[in-house]
Amino acid sequence: MDSKLVDRICRSAPCPFRRDEPLALRTTFRIGGSAALFAEPCSAADLLKLYHIVRTEQVSYFHLGLGSNILISDDGFNGIVIKSGGELNRIEQSKTILTAGPGARLLDLTASAALCGLSGIEALSGIPGSVGGGLYMNAGAYGMEISDTLIELDILTRDNRIETLCRDDIHFGYRSAPELQDAIVLESRYRLTVGDRASVFREMRRVWKLRRAKQPLEYPSAGSVFKRPPNDFAGRLIEAVGGKGLTIGGAMVSLKHAGFIVNMGNAKASDVCALVKEIRRRVYEKFHVLLEPEIKTVGFNGDPFEIAI
Repeated sequence: MDSKLVDRICRSAPCPFRRDEPLALRTTFRIGGSAALFAEPCSAADLLKLYHIVRTEQVSYFHLGLGSNILISDDGFNGIVIKSGGELNRIEQSKTILTAGPGARLLDLTASAALCGLSGIEALSGIPGSVGGGLYMNAGAYGMEISDTLIELDILTRDNRIETLCRDDIHFGYRSAPELQDAIVLESRYRLTVGDRASVFREMRRVWKLRRAKQPLEYPSAGSVFKRPPNDFAGRLIEAVGGKGLTIGGAMVSLKHAGFIVNMGNAKASDVCALVKEIRRRVYEKFHVLLEPEIKTVGFNGDPFEIAI
């Protein structure tokens, strides 16, 4: 970024900026370069002001949650990375309704529900992401998606207007929420049901045990690499083409679950990209199925997972 532009943004911003902020340790993959600028607004007012500046200056930006489900380029991100903090991480309860800020952890949301004796989102308890990121991807597990209990949410549109959308205003699909792709979630509200606190915690523990048994949580990863193809499973197809255990550089297809790529300690984003492309190529050549990546990429020129077919 141009130094004069950086200085101008820093002078007018409602919250402090950090320059050349390393991003690898802010992702579950533990991969990636640095952000030209990094901001952590702590209120909705600060967030609105910040986005007004970003859009007025026409600067590239990326809203970072807990860093799951993303792969950041080895070259980093030549723009502004925004991470919600302070009151944007809050969770509040009123009777059977939970209200959450975009930066709140899904784990904290499910724990808050359990402590209040509320049931309906136990299946989300093991997902390592934020509420905002979960809505953006319509995160889900074990037959349940975050949109299932959503009542409504407040968003900031690209033209800096605040709108309230009902759940039915959004065409939620499998790992998708089209109307949220160009918006910023400011707050969301969920209607749950009264349950027995001990039973809710017991179900959460069951979910955690399932995740630990089936997923390679002992290594850094971005979660499931590919969306589930129609009437099949990405892991089955990858295993069928000899992909399980396949390694490029420091990145490896998990031996525990072929749908995961893990960082064995020194993986680069380029290693992961090469491995994703090789998997997609093998599966397409054998089954004529083009696996669709689930993880989002940041800081790359073009699609780093594209293959010739």
